[in-house]
Amino acid sequence: MIGTSATKNCLATMSKYLVDTHILLWAFCDPQKISKQIQEVLTNGENDIYYSPINLWEIAIKYQLKKLNIGGLKPEEFYKEVKASFFQCLPLDESNIITSYQLPMYHKDPFDRALVWEAIQKSLVLLSTDSFSDSYINDGLMVIH
Repeated sequence: MIGTSATKNCLATMSKYLVDTHILLWAFCDPQKISKQIQEVLTNGENDIYYSPINLWEIAIKYQLKKLNIGGLKPEEFYKEVKASFFQCLPLDESNIITSYQLPMYHKDPFDRALVWEAIQKSLVLLSTDSFSDSYINDGLMVIH
């Protein structure tokens, strides 16, 4: 779900996307949970689909805390699957990390905030399941649910 028709037209011309951690996990372990709109983005071969080292860090931490099941895989096994796919990894950008304090505190989850900030700073459309991200649209976030 996205905003106005002007927003829809803008997003229709975008070709660079950043997945949130749910979308990354579901793409490999539970693809039927992904919305039709996001599935269309993921399956369009003209799009550049990125994940972040932040996604991997979140997966590793939640796995260690036993809050995440990756279809019987360990995080490093899941990573091998991701690395062998069409998903591209963004480099870790120190300037994004150090300036992330500038993002308003509408949401407190550090992984979500880092991904939102990264999407804004790199002009990527965030593919997300979380409605909290709509709070950041006026701050420059482009998002598809």
